[in-house]
Amino acid sequence: MVRGFKIPALNDGDVFMIPLGDGRAAVGQVVSKYMSTYYVVIFDFVAAEEEVPSLVSEALGSEPLFAGLSRDALFRPGRWQVLENRLVDARKFLPAYKVGWRVPGQYVVEDFRGTRRRPATDLEKEILPYRAINSAAIFEHAIRAHAGLEPWMEFYNELRVGEIVTSADLFDD
Repeated sequence: MVRGFKIPALNDGDVFMIPLGDGRAAVGQVVSKYMSTYYVVIFDFVAAEEEVPSLVSEALGSEPLFAGLSRDALFRPGRWQVLENRLVDARKFLPAYKVGWRVPGQYVVEDFRGTRRRPATDLEKEILPYRAINSAAIFEHAIRAHAGLEPWMEFYNELRVGEIVTSADLFDD
């Protein structure tokens, strides 16, 4: 750790700005922490960097574009800056996952926090994702590609929000 440099603690609801490198920025929000990672949502919103802090409500009202677990690597050097903290409806975003279980081919459904699980149905085995962690840089490249600043890579499709089966859908909260 560099003397005098404090790693910011991220909290559920933190709204952050992702600079795109061309004077514009995108907006994301931390939905929840899972172990040493964070479930983030990046919205389909891009504006001039200097305008983004005053457009947080508009950004959060736009469609979620990308989502997933990531580490805090781009927050630590201050590249992704936390703007403010807003309430976030975690029930709307946090996915359920399929997890391989003791016997090959046998799966359980696990809630986002990993505290509840049950045997997976055949449909759940087909549609639920495995828990995956992506680097913050992958999310940054995906939003830059979405904004037309770099080529689109097929892998970015896996980060798209789409139809999320949430933990709230499968487990009573």
